[in-house]
Amino acid sequence: MESRMEEKKRPEWLKWTIRVILAYALVLAVILAITIIAILITFTFIIIDSFSDTSSLGAISEEYFVPVSEFMWRLFTWLVPGL
Repeated sequence: MESRMEEKKRPEWLKWTIRVILAYALVLAVILAITIIAILITFTFIIIDSFSDTSSLGAISEEYFVPVSEFMWRLFTWLVPGL
């Protein structure tokens, strides 16, 4: 019973501030995860191309994954002040 009374005493602005901060951190984490995955796929394709003596996967990664990773990295650095 006392815990419910303490919960109601928390100000509404504090709850929303915490929610906004957590949402911001979640957006940053998702952007960084997508960037890392795109970079890993690019490096994997380049390594596979170097062993198989072809350039088709490297061309695909340069055409599709490099622009995605560059855009996401720019977005991440824009969203984080000071980077």
